[in-house]
Amino acid sequence: MDDAGGPKAVAQLCDVPLSTFSGYLSGREVKLSIASRIADVCGVSLDWLATGRGQIEAHAIRTVEPAQEVIAENLNSNVSIPQYTGNVSAGNGSYATNVDSYAVINIGRDALPPIVLSRLSSLVAVTVRGDSMSPSLYDCDTIFVDTKDCEIITGAVYVLRRDTDLLVKRLSWSVTGDLIVSSDNPLYKPEQISAAKARQLFEDGGFPIAIVGRVIWRMGIMGAR
Repeated sequence: MDDAGGPKAVAQLCDVPLSTFSGYLSGREVKLSIASRIADVCGVSLDWLATGRGQIEAHAIRTVEPAQEVIAENLNSNVSIPQYTGNVSAGNGSYATNVDSYAVINIGRDALPPIVLSRLSSLVAVTVRGDSMSPSLYDCDTIFVDTKDCEIITGAVYVLRRDTDLLVKRLSWSVTGDLIVSSDNPLYKPEQISAAKARQLFEDGGFPIAIVGRVIWRMGIMGAR
């Protein structure tokens, strides 16, 4: 952790509040998804971090399935992030027949915040269509989605797959356990998913609704279109 810049820097790179991270250092149980981020940021193996056994250093070469080989990282100045040719709708839905087709965005490493750089292996880029998420997101914005970050944080923005549609919405839990799916544009009314169906997102694979990932960054022109 010291080699990675200390607790504050590691917490920021892992997108974890410093108070929460301090709790982990004091012995609080760490979720697997967060432990994986900490291991990546600190350059250690997840097995060693979790058990104290095995090789300390992370493997220099990661083995992935051919379909996952969509990120080519240039260690000098640029990174490449896959961009789906399909759009994500900030409205009623965008038909996602070509969601498995992608191009590549090449962008300077210096232009990206730490949270993006720490999650390159699980990021995809998608273009926003529609106005339901304005003023947070506008039509033609490019958003970066962390496909491994699917645990719902109240108030965060996610990309959802609804049957063959892709949507970008803000998700929140109600006190009764229902899931509130809302837009930032007040012209669009929120939808409510019952607690039983919300559990289906995690327990039964999410059919017919699934969380693709959390939106962690946007690129676009500030101000209304």
